[in-house]
Amino acid sequence: MLCYFISKKDFTISNAVQVNSYSVEHNIDCGGKTKFIIATQPNASNEDFIIIKDGKDAKYIGIVENIDNVQGENLHTIYGLEIERIFDRKIFLSDTDIIKSIGIEDFIAHTIETYFSRSGDPFIDMPYINCIVSTHTTVNSKPSADDGVYNFKTYIGNIKEQYGIFLDFEFTKTNLNITIHKKEQTPMQIDTTLTDIDQCKETYEIKALSKLNVKWLNTITNEETMRYFYLHTDRTVSEENKDRVDGTVSSLYLAKETEEEMREAVTDEFRSNSYSHMIEADIFAYSKIYPAHDLYVGHKVTIKTTAGIKDSIISKVSFSDDSDVISIKFGNLKVTLTDKLTGREN
Repeated sequence: MLCYFISKKDFTISNAVQVNSYSVEHNIDCGGKTKFIIATQPNASNEDFIIIKDGKDAKYIGIVENIDNVQGENLHTIYGLEIERIFDRKIFLSDTDIIKSIGIEDFIAHTIETYFSRSGDPFIDMPYINCIVSTHTTVNSKPSADDGVYNFKTYIGNIKEQYGIFLDFEFTKTNLNITIHKKEQTPMQIDTTLTDIDQCKETYEIKALSKLNVKWLNTITNEETMRYFYLHTDRTVSEENKDRVDGTVSSLYLAKETEEEMREAVTDEFRSNSYSHMIEADIFAYSKIYPAHDLYVGHKVTIKTTAGIKDSIISKVSFSDDSDVISIKFGNLKVTLTDKLTGREN
């Protein structure tokens, strides 16, 4: 297995070295950390690109976080971050009309070109990035910003979770191609009682938002109104105070142009309930029922446990060369959470 280092500055391959061992982690928030050990001093710098290849297949794509020498040994430890971390920067909220009129994917491509590849600053630009938009998903939503500023990497993680929009990275001799698309998925069927799964742990967090007080500033009319939204036992959200689940109450101030944008932000707030139920499972890497290439972050699943059958999403994947299992975390079990709150479990 070989590790290739590609300079972020000029997009040239600095060197290729043999990998002694590795452990890889991917998270829904693009915060996964990877570690691998090599016996050769790498000609690489922090934030350079990493590609670990097993034959022709890329086992991992990321960037260098840090390089350490293993004390007393002729070994070097490379700490890597997920490749989406090249977009880990706070930027100004602008041109969001593209989301509603053309699509989220087009907004992402436009933002990458504006701030990361063709900003006009040669010290930070990555002109070799080539964005390819293959789908167009329009929604009445904007990135969540604080005083008009937001983190672009965080937004990329959010749209993967909420809308199933992925960024696929491919290295060529001259370009880093980024294909931005909504992945049409058939939920993967996972039965945790099968022998292909080594162990499974299920935990519940029953606390959930059930009422949201919203003060909405209409930025067009400059009028403020109070609105009240409730989470119902049928898992819907409305302004009708009936059939509510038990839970917490919170308040939110929203400055939005339209009713649709305000309601989308309210829906996003209630979506935070999704992480109140977490399942962790170890799946054998050699499983033919659950092939490794289908175990990726953001993949929707229907999962069967001893508690019943629920809809979910893969929120974390980790694996290493010294283990024969792939460790998976499943989050976003909305149905299970609401059923748990109302006592309607399977």
